[in-house]
Amino acid sequence: MYIFVQFHGIQRSLTQADEIRVSIAGDGLVSDAFSYVMASYPHLPLNEKEVLVSVNNRLETMDTALQPDDKITFLPHIGGG
Repeated sequence: MYIFVQFHGIQRSLTQADEIRVSIAGDGLVSDAFSYVMASYPHLPLNEKEVLVSVNNRLETMDTALQPDDKITFLPHIGGG
């Protein structure tokens, strides 16, 4: 199945893409898409333990099962004080 990973802000600048199409085998999970992105773009400042995951504009987890044509965004942790 194919899903889409969307990039925003610094991710868009570093990947030079708004969105990529990713082939996920079988019953894929968000973690599979994350692994693909990190293997393809190792310079992205994302940490699996601290990232927020959006699937079709809803907050989800790395264990969420994916459906064909899902749109995923990995949002880095933003802190401040």
